[in-house]
Amino acid sequence: MGESIELRCGGGGGKIIYDVRPQILPVIKIFLIVTVWNVLREFDGGSLSAFLLLALLAAALSSYRFQFNINGDYLVYQVFILFNVPIWKKEIYPDQIKQLKFNEVWYGFKRAAVIKLNKGMNIRLSILEQREGYDHLLEFARKHNLEVYKTKDYLWLEERNR
Repeated sequence: MGESIELRCGGGGGKIIYDVRPQILPVIKIFLIVTVWNVLREFDGGSLSAFLLLALLAAALSSYRFQFNINGDYLVYQVFILFNVPIWKKEIYPDQIKQLKFNEVWYGFKRAAVIKLNKGMNIRLSILEQREGYDHLLEFARKHNLEVYKTKDYLWLEERNR
């Protein structure tokens, strides 16, 4: 479909692959584990079987991994669970994108981006593991003449990190 470059260690061949670190997922995991433990303890008395069930649930939840790929002609957003089993994949073509919005998170210390789509759920790239991912996303937007919006905080963060 298009040229690609691999940014991950040991990768090669053509597409740019980034791991996404969502901000809220750890908070949700902790809340869910504590809630489930309290419910199980209330009904089951805190038995070993309840603890093992909770440990299994925690392992499954903590294995979520998000990945974002930039190909020459389209973008791919994937969600993986347990041993890299894909559970959701969305291919995004330039004509599906309404706007790319770049902002900052964590009180000005990290970059973030939102891919606003014409139809469907927007894709939030809260924290890409490799910082240059946002620059590559901007290059993709320029190449395909997509609307780009940068918040004042993002512009300040860009300037500060030069």
